[in-house]
Amino acid sequence: MSRDAIELLRDERDRAIEALREIEEEGVTWQKARRDALARDVTAKQANRQRQIIERMDRLIATFEAAGAGA
Repeated sequence: MSRDAIELLRDERDRAIEALREIEEEGVTWQKARRDALARDVTAKQANRQRQIIERMDRLIATFEAAGAGA
């Protein structure tokens, strides 16, 4: 894996961190609606999703750097 690919992983991780920060620090809420249904708050679900993305990106980056791909 090239350094460019690792940078893309870091960018994705940074976006997830920013989304989580907006939820936790700025009180941003996420709403979701299906068809004609009323919108419902999915903020907690989205925050958990961002945490999962961050964890996965951290593991991928560490794996690739340990394998020497980051050099």
